[in-house]
Amino acid sequence: MRQRYYQNQNRWKRNLLLSIMSERKIAISGTIGSGKSTVLNYLKTKGYKVFSCDEYNAFLLKEGNEGYLKVRETFPEVFNNNELDKKKLSSIIFNSETQKNKLENIMHPLIIKEMLRQIQENDFIICEVPLLFEQNLEKYFDVSILVVCDEQAAIERLRNRGFNESQAKERIRNQLSVSEKKQRADEIIYNNKSLEDLYLQVDKVINKYAGQRSI
Repeated sequence: MRQRYYQNQNRWKRNLLLSIMSERKIAISGTIGSGKSTVLNYLKTKGYKVFSCDEYNAFLLKEGNEGYLKVRETFPEVFNNNELDKKKLSSIIFNSETQKNKLENIMHPLIIKEMLRQIQENDFIICEVPLLFEQNLEKYFDVSILVVCDEQAAIERLRNRGFNESQAKERIRNQLSVSEKKQRADEIIYNNKSLEDLYLQVDKVINKYAGQRSI
């Protein structure tokens, strides 16, 4: 009788743990050029439900979509016929805090609205949120994962995107400090070595929260 009682208790505890682990909202953030998108794409290939704020931002800016229409109304000078000149827009907002705020006031509410919808509709989801800590969005998640790398590695990755070294350094230094992000994150992944090393770290962290959950 006592043995059966403990077996039932252990089964109840196991089922409760699995239930808790099946409902996780996980955020991935990181410094610019750290490789957070690489992490998200890897998790996507493993079958996890993912959402990328950057990808949704790109979707909103496609011709005819809500973000595109609102940006065109506010920044008509960055359009050539119907085509958005993203480099010109980036240059404008990078050199003017006022213009940057204007763009963020357009795009961020749209992106956050969709992010929250995804969180509400999915028991287990992993979201890439570049401004997780800057906008205090970690309150919507159970776990926050920070991807970081050495500054020189970030600079090289940004140069591969078309920035020169000076532009890359400016963008890195315009962000919230790495030390503050580390203090606020639940988990930290270091992306300074090979992809294999990165993926091993990702698996270790995600398995900690996904457990034996079926994907």
